[in-house]
Amino acid sequence: MAEFLFRAELWTAQYTGIKVNTLASFTRALREVDEDTIYYHLYRNMFEYHFLPTDYGNSFAYWLAENGFPVLAEKFSALDLLECVCIEDMREKMLDILHSEIGGVEKICKPFYFIRAVRRTVDLGIKAKDIKEFREGVEKVGVRSLFYHLVTSRLYHGEPVNDFSRWLTEIGEKEKAEKIEKIDLMASSLYEVREKILDILSES
Repeated sequence: MAEFLFRAELWTAQYTGIKVNTLASFTRALREVDEDTIYYHLYRNMFEYHFLPTDYGNSFAYWLAENGFPVLAEKFSALDLLECVCIEDMREKMLDILHSEIGGVEKICKPFYFIRAVRRTVDLGIKAKDIKEFREGVEKVGVRSLFYHLVTSRLYHGEPVNDFSRWLTEIGEKEKAEKIEKIDLMASSLYEVREKILDILSES
């Protein structure tokens, strides 16, 4: 039986030097910035425990709402980050949304600063070979580990399935895997998500 190795993801925010204050310049920048910059703005809210108001799923949507583009903000907020397995695909979805709505006189907006996530993955030295050890690991690791295994792992594997559910399925715990996969990560903090996972893992 394959062991589960717990890892964690660490971020450092790095200013890209790109500042925009119109919808057109925002669109151009979104087309050109690297994937780690898009990643930062899409997932910052989840990574930093819902830093933004919960009406907005990402910082792009928040900026659009703040500048009087409610339709665009709603569409950006509706992007399903947990179905995302490729940042380039998400970029194209956002550009399609912008192109479908842009029109009329270009107004000056509050500035948007593009930030890049400089990311590093670390091995925590915690392993599990069965459900008992896995539950102990989930209880022990920090929320940066939960974020890595529940969110970022989908991008690494190119599949809309988190690491926890993937491993549980491999060891024959498909029901628990499916329950964890159904947890709404956008509606709860990672601390709350941990408690839900622990409850699922404790079920007989």
